[in-house]
Amino acid sequence: MENAVYDNALTALKNLFGTPRPLVNKNGARFLRNGTITIYHTELAPGNEAEIAFNVQPIAALYHIPSATLSSLLDECRYLTGKPTETNKAQNWPRIGLATEEDVARVMEKLSAVLVK
Repeated sequence: MENAVYDNALTALKNLFGTPRPLVNKNGARFLRNGTITIYHTELAPGNEAEIAFNVQPIAALYHIPSATLSSLLDECRYLTGKPTETNKAQNWPRIGLATEEDVARVMEKLSAVLVK
């Protein structure tokens, strides 16, 4: 179910990545044409209000950074929030769990410092 943390994260992601497309099953939204970043508001780990999943290879290529650099950035973001996440076994993209609006602010600050065009 959509909530304030999800809405706040969605707005911040729009500022970084443009307009998303809603997912067909209505449990989130997908950014970038090839669907490389997805934010979810349902089917989350307990305690999370939103989770953001990243397809590392295409994002790293798009922003001209090594995949290892992006993976390290996502690890830092996960450490900042300290939240476990669900795993989509089909995609197995790294996810960041968000439980509070403070989590959103800290993660977006980190992401926006590196993911700039």
